[in-house]
Amino acid sequence: MSQKTARIYTSLAPIYNEIMKDVDYEDWADFIDAIIQEHRPEAVSVLELACGTGDVAMFLEELECYDITATDYSSQMLEIGRSIADFRKMGITWKEVDFLNIDLDQQYDIVLSLFDSVNYILKDEDVLRLFENVEKVMHENSLFIFDFTTPAHSEYVASLLNDEGITPDNIRFERRSFYIPTEKIHVNEFDIEFLDKDKQTVLKREREVHRQRIFELDEIKNLVDRSNLELVAAYDDFDLVDATKKSERITMVLKCS
Repeated sequence: MSQKTARIYTSLAPIYNEIMKDVDYEDWADFIDAIIQEHRPEAVSVLELACGTGDVAMFLEELECYDITATDYSSQMLEIGRSIADFRKMGITWKEVDFLNIDLDQQYDIVLSLFDSVNYILKDEDVLRLFENVEKVMHENSLFIFDFTTPAHSEYVASLLNDEGITPDNIRFERRSFYIPTEKIHVNEFDIEFLDKDKQTVLKREREVHRQRIFELDEIKNLVDRSNLELVAAYDDFDLVDATKKSERITMVLKCS
C-alpha cells in the first residue's frame, strides 16, 4: 500500500487532540486573558488565527467576556472544533482563513496567534506579510498577541516529542521529532495509519512533515521594527515577566505604531 504525503493539518486533524492531550489549554487561555487585562482590559472582540481545533478559543469563551472569532487554514481542524463547540452550545464564530491572506471586513480588539504558529513561517518576508495582514484587522487600540519558540526550546524538547499511539477512532500514528541547529529548523514527521474497526487492517497510510523555523528573540524584534507594528511587551513562557535570550517560549504583544 502506498503512502500519501498530505498537506499539514489535514491527515493530522483527527489525531491532533490526541497528540496535544497533555497541553493545558485552560492555563494558556488564562495567560492570554491576563495579558489582555494587563494591557487592554476593555477589549471584547477577539480574532484567533491558526486556532487548530479551538481549545483556547473555547476556554476564553467560558470567561463570558469576549466575542470570539476562531479561524484556521485547515477546514478539517475547524470542522472538529466547530462540532465540539456546537455540542457545548458555545457562541464562537468559525471561519476558514489563511493568516497570510486575511480577508475579513471587521476590526478586532485582540488578534491572537498561538501554539508557535508563527514558527511555521520560514521566510522573513512572510513574517512581515503576516504583520501587514494582521494590521488590516486592527484598529488604533488593538493588540496582536502571538508566541514563538526558540532554539532553547527545540534543543530541550525535540527528542521528548518522539511518540506513538492510537486514537479511539482507530487511527495509529508515530511522530519523529528532531532539531537541525545549523539551519534553525525543527522537523516533526508523522506517519499515520487509518485502521479498520478491528484494528487489524490498514485502510490508508498518510504522512505529514512539519517544518518550523526556530527564532531568536532578537530576530523577531528586528522584524517587528521593520513593520508598522510596535512592541508592547515580550513575555517569558506563561508569566508576565520579561523574556530573555534564554527563554524557551516567548509571547509577543504588539500594537499599531
